[in-house]
Parts: sequence; C-alpha cells; structure tokens
Amino acid sequence: MDPIQIYACSLGGIALILLTFRVMKAISYHGPYWPVWLVRIVRYISRKIMFLLLKHVLYPRVFHQRSRYWVLLQSIYWGGTITCNFIRTHTLQHMATRAGNLALLNFIPLLLAGRLDLAADLLGIPIRSYIRVHGTFGLMACVQAVVHVIISVRERGWSPDQLLQIYGLIAISAFALSVILIFIRRFVYEVFIKSHYLLAVLALVAIWRHVRFQRNFAQLYMLVGSGLLITTTTLHWIILIIRNITLDRFGSRARVSRGRDSQVAQVVIPINRPFTVHAGMTVRIWMPGVSLFSWLYSHPFTISWWETNKEGKATSITLLIQKKHGFTKSLIDHPGKEFITWVDGPYGTSYNMAQYDNVLMVASGVGIIAQIPYIRQLLDFQPKNIFVAWEVTDESNLNWVYQWMDQLLARDTGSYILRFGLYMPCSSDTAGIGQPWNSKHDRIWKLSGDIDPWKVVSTEFWRQDGSALVTVSANKRIRKTLRDVIQRKMEHVVDIIELPYQPDEFQSQRHRKRQSEERV
Repeated sequence: MDPIQIYACSLGGIALILLTFRVMKAISYHGPYWPVWLVRIVRYISRKIMFLLLKHVLYPRVFHQRSRYWVLLQSIYWGGTITCNFIRTHTLQHMATRAGNLALLNFIPLLLAGRLDLAADLLGIPIRSYIRVHGTFGLMACVQAVVHVIISVRERGWSPDQLLQIYGLIAISAFALSVILIFIRRFVYEVFIKSHYLLAVLALVAIWRHVRFQRNFAQLYMLVGSGLLITTTTLHWIILIIRNITLDRFGSRARVSRGRDSQVAQVVIPINRPFTVHAGMTVRIWMPGVSLFSWLYSHPFTISWWETNKEGKATSITLLIQKKHGFTKSLIDHPGKEFITWVDGPYGTSYNMAQYDNVLMVASGVGIIAQIPYIRQLLDFQPKNIFVAWEVTDESNLNWVYQWMDQLLARDTGSYILRFGLYMPCSSDTAGIGQPWNSKHDRIWKLSGDIDPWKVVSTEFWRQDGSALVTVSANKRIRKTLRDVIQRKMEHVVDIIELPYQPDEFQSQRHRKRQSEERV
C-alpha cells in the first residue's frame, strides 16, 4: 500500500474511533452489568495507572504552556507526517506530489463542519481541544501546501496561462489569508469567523479545480471532504430551523437586563421548542437588531441557568454576558430591552461528575457562570463536599449570581455539603480573615485578597476520603498555579477539569483597576 494511503487510513481510523466512543458513551447507560468484583479490580488497576499518567504526563507543563501529553501527541503527528514526506519519494516531482496529497488529507478534517461546536460534538471531545486540533491540522495543511508549491514551481516553472497553476495560487492564497486573520481575531472576532469560513470554501473550490487535472486519489479525498461539509451544514440548518420556527413564532424575544455599571448584562431567552440542557452546554445566539451588522453573525455563550417543564426540558435559558468589544459592547450599550433572537445549539458535552466524593470548584470573575450549572448538577448526585472558591473581580457580579447561589443553597438543606468562599481582591478588610456573608444560609464566607491556590487546596482537601475533583474557570495565574499544586502534592488520583469557558483576564484586570480608582 502506498504511504499516502496508509496516512489517509490512519486519519480516517482515528476519526472512526472517536465517533465510535461517542456512540458508546451515548448508549452506555443501557449496557451490560458486569460482576461487582470485576468492576472493583478494573477500577483499582485503572486508578493506579491514571495516577502515574496524571502526575507525570498530563499535569506537568512544557514551557508553562502545554502538557507533556500534548507535546508527545504533536511530536508523533509532526514526526509521522514529515516521515511520510520522504518515504519512497525518489524525485523532486514525486516529493511535490506527496506534499500536495498530505496538504489535502490535512485539509479534509477542517471541513468536518462549518460550526466548530458541531464538529466537536460529533467527535465527542471538548471544544477547546477541538480548536487546538483544528489549528494543528490547518498549520500542517499550510506547510505541506507551501512545500508543494515551492517544489512544483522549481521543477515546472511559473506559467500564468496554465489553469492548474492559477487554481493552485488561489488555494494557497486562501490558506495564507486564513493564517494572517488569526492574528486579528481577538479584536474583530465576528469578521474573523465569517472570513475564515469563506476562505475555506474558496480554497475548497480552487483545490477541486486544481485536482481535476489529475487522475488519482486526490479527487476521492476532495469528494469525502466536500461530502462531510455539505452533510453537516445541511444537518445544522435543519436543526436550526426546527429549533426556532413554529407555527406561531419566528424566533424568540430575548429579555435583556443591564447592571448599573453597564459591564454585565443578563439575557433570558424563551425556548420555542424545549430541549434538554446539561451543565457545561453553550448556545449561539443571533440578534439582528443589536447593531447594523449583527445580522451577519451569531455569538457563543455559556448557559448559566435554565428553567424546566415537567419533562425536565428547558423552557427558557439565561446567559450572563460580559462587556468586551464587538457584539457584547453593542448589546450592553443598546437601550433596547427585548430583541428577536434565534438560538443555535445547545452544544458541548457535559462532564460526568457523579463518581466524585469531594469537589473543589475554583473561579475568577465571570468564570463563575461556568461553575454554577455544575453545582446544580452535583447537588443531584449528593457528594460529600462541594467547596466553591470565587475570586470576585467585580462586586456587581454578586447581584447577578447571588440569585442562583441562593437557590442552590436552598436545595442543599438536608446534607449541607455546599459552601462558598468569596475572595475580594479590592476589599479593605483584614487579609486572610473570613467573615460570614449573608446570614440567611451561613455558608457563604467573604475573604479579602486574591485566591491563593496553595491555600485553597487545603490540608483538609487532601485528608478527605473518596475520589477528588477540581474544576477551574479562572484566569491564567490561578489555572497554572493550581495545576502545579495538584501535581506536586497529589498522593492519589485527583482529576482537574478546565471548563471550556475561561474568563478574559485582561477585562478583569482593567475593571479591577477602575474599581480601585473609584474607591480612592
């Protein structure tokens, strides 16, 4: 078998394995029941192996950025692909063809879905992980395409009158522009998303025209990629229309409430066709009336809260939106209180936390909105302890979040397993001394200063019996230090989950500075 065919089968096999696991996870609740003794043996062995992997492979960071596990995967991927560039290639022209085929094979996974959220759900992996994988495939496709172009031009020369080369130039230009746009996505995210998608379609069309001059597997690769994109895009639009259009409604009317400081808004969206919501899910919302160009884009947000009917399906969802730039700035600055809204989703796979006895949840700023749904879910499982450490960078956020904290504490009236620690960086109280806050429940404590992960992960946490979990939705400083603490101190398995939503550290620092100036 040709090396390029082996490479293609490997990529297809990995995708098939992920899809298989996704299906197995969905039907696992109806699977066979194994003997108790066998389950205990397998669990004991797997926990021992997992402890070694977590402590020495997954948690340690290389250059403070990526885990050893991620570096290992990248090394295998890049090493294997580059090796494939040279195996059984005897001429430069053969190397050019091989690089072109590798560029195609790495381009196909990028076409899995027009929505990255949908692609991640189909494969059953977290959206942040999928975005990294997407970026890796995109970079490899660009590198291989550049190698293909350089060698081809060197061997054949450049002839503007040849359609083969013209279409190749269009494709490589689309790749190059996609890479350049990455550097401005933070500032014009809406423009980046649409431009990125249009450039991908342009590259797809140009490559189709480019490979039609060849009679090899390249056309088959493109047929697979085009089929994936068309199928998933059609599926997405069918679900979107069913979700939002009924006989008497064309979308929902979202209600917007804004804070006094105009930095955060709460959006409540009635659901036309109720759906099941799990902790950690996100939706994309389309609000054409917010600004002149808002009809061109949809925007992702974490579901903070939801109301359900008798069947347990959401009849309305609540989003807590922080003011940044672009759409969020236009929405919060807009005087309107109701907007026509379409809901796209929900997306995201909820983490199963039923098996944990002790849970530590760490958040900073509006990162608390990612933790609230999981607290709600955990109360149904009744673990031994749930402690929430929240660094409140904007005290006005308490006005929005307390309503949910109050409901959660009211549900936990029998076992009293839930406690909150509010860390106030701008507080003038004596540092390190906790004060009860809100005597209604007496389980919310207010402390001055920033979160210190070395103290939050206390001696009591390590001494507790049972399985342990730490969930994080916080700034980079807290996430990094928390990983270091767990990795160095762990003597048994402690799982860390970095939730998909992580707060904007720059926004938090800027707002904290403004609050300090106001106090002075």
